[in-house]
Amino acid sequence: MLRIRDDMRENLVLALTTIWEHKVRSSLTLLGVIVGTMTVIAVSSILTGMNARVDQIAEQFGPNVAFVTKQSSVGIRFGRAPQEERTRKNLTQADADAIAELPSVAGSTPTNRLGSFGPSTATFSVKYRDVEFARPIIFGVYANYPDIRSIEVKLGRFFVDSEAQRFEQVVVIAESVADALFAGINPIDKVVDIDGRPFRVVGVMKRGVGGLFGGDGADDRFIYVPFQTLEKMHPELDDVTVTLRAREGQMGAMFDEVTELLRRRRGVRANENSDFAISTPDAIFETIGSLTQILGLIVVPLSGAGLLVGGVGVMNIMLVSVTERTKEIGIRRAVGARRRDIVWQFLIEAMSLTGIGGLLGILVGWLISLLVNVLVPAIPSAVPLWSVVVGFSVSVSLGLVFGLWPAVKAARLDPIDALRYE
Repeated sequence: MLRIRDDMRENLVLALTTIWEHKVRSSLTLLGVIVGTMTVIAVSSILTGMNARVDQIAEQFGPNVAFVTKQSSVGIRFGRAPQEERTRKNLTQADADAIAELPSVAGSTPTNRLGSFGPSTATFSVKYRDVEFARPIIFGVYANYPDIRSIEVKLGRFFVDSEAQRFEQVVVIAESVADALFAGINPIDKVVDIDGRPFRVVGVMKRGVGGLFGGDGADDRFIYVPFQTLEKMHPELDDVTVTLRAREGQMGAMFDEVTELLRRRRGVRANENSDFAISTPDAIFETIGSLTQILGLIVVPLSGAGLLVGGVGVMNIMLVSVTERTKEIGIRRAVGARRRDIVWQFLIEAMSLTGIGGLLGILVGWLISLLVNVLVPAIPSAVPLWSVVVGFSVSVSLGLVFGLWPAVKAARLDPIDALRYE
């Protein structure tokens, strides 16, 4: 055992010495291994950060929250909804009120929206004197909305039910909207212009966690007005989303009760599919999680290609090394080295070469992760331990696999012919 350990140490020192003596050649050989390992480390750290960010954003929706819509999804959709979904009967305020009476429902509100999450030609704005906040998203909701969505009011208050019943023009604005319009001035009881009408500010919401990639998220553009007020201003907004919250431990029961109630109210027959959908924030953000998984599946073959190129390069350089050191191999065999000693000498050299490439790839990937944290601090990019272990193990295994043929070729050299080689 001691002799084997000494032989391994001697072979390792010899391998590192050989690599150092051919620095340029070794560096060029390692590029594929470095790039492949770097890609695994960098992508895994970014995906880890994105998943953590998605979880953070999902948490701000609050527990036991769900949304009812006439279309099949309130999440990410590429392209327009199918014609069948667009022509379904709209959900109404009466539907939301009926849902609120269900035993499993802690609260329910109809929600109307003016403005777009994405690019839009709409020109809605919020103005205070000469200052304007462009592209706000205006929601009409009931006064119980903060309890349903666990929204925290930082300054002032949310509007109350009596104000909504009197169609008062009161508004609760996001903190980023308050910062833009009032610049340090207390906004409470100030009058702002929304869609050409005066609204009195009664509250400012606490800033959200921001968007997926940092900066202001969509919720930092939100302003809330009473549902009745927005409905009076824009009667054409006749398709509501119902936002509701289940009582503790009754999420499943709520889904069943809401489904049964709406199928009955909307006249859906027993043999027909529901013409509405119930979604949770978790289900919505699962779409983003799926996208990150797809990204990972795309990157893995790319990094594998880099590693394969690196492995072929290692095999080529080791075959050249065998040819250059033929006489050295003959001398070693002449003084008693066995074939397996020659095999291990070249295998350890190949594994050392790819192992160094793996370590450099891990270092570069870690630096990329740090750079992401600096440039996009909202994504808590962190190198997971498994990616380091996998990256290094795969790189060393490359040396074992692609160094095997050169090592066997070296061991099979005839000692006499090898000594005569010039």
